[in-house]
Amino acid sequence: MKAVTLIFVTGSTWLDSMVTTVTRSRWSHVALRFEKENLLVEALVRRGLILQPGHKYDSWPIRMEISRTIPSAAYDEMLALSRRWAEETIAYGYRTCAAIGLKEFFGWKVGDWALAQLPAKTEETMVCSELIVKLWRIAAPDFFAGREPRLVSPDELYRFFQDGSAE
Repeated sequence: MKAVTLIFVTGSTWLDSMVTTVTRSRWSHVALRFEKENLLVEALVRRGLILQPGHKYDSWPIRMEISRTIPSAAYDEMLALSRRWAEETIAYGYRTCAAIGLKEFFGWKVGDWALAQLPAKTEETMVCSELIVKLWRIAAPDFFAGREPRLVSPDELYRFFQDGSAE
């Protein structure tokens, strides 16, 4: 077994404010740290999917860390996929954020509809919570089963990892 840590934070940008307002949550962002390597994977505005040293959020005042252990094989696969995605230079999914907002206000069906209206190239982008869902499905294939990963918010992930409720 190997340890990973989900790091939930809130920044001070306009997008952070919009995300916390729309989702009625304290959290606007989530990242995943691979503990053995002290390596952080996240999807950031203007930067897309990146890997960087794992201490980035250590001094942020609004932060919550939730650690989990996962099978070593899943950890290794998640890390390898994160490295591959970082090399592919995956852009941030601004339009996906809009679809998440619609889902928050009107429900999953409207969110799914909104994603279907977006250009096909938005499937090549990623937002932070989508990244976590896609990676976590390696360790737990039924994670958010039946849910479009692009529509899961940081708050939904937080609730799930905090107390097991995603509704």
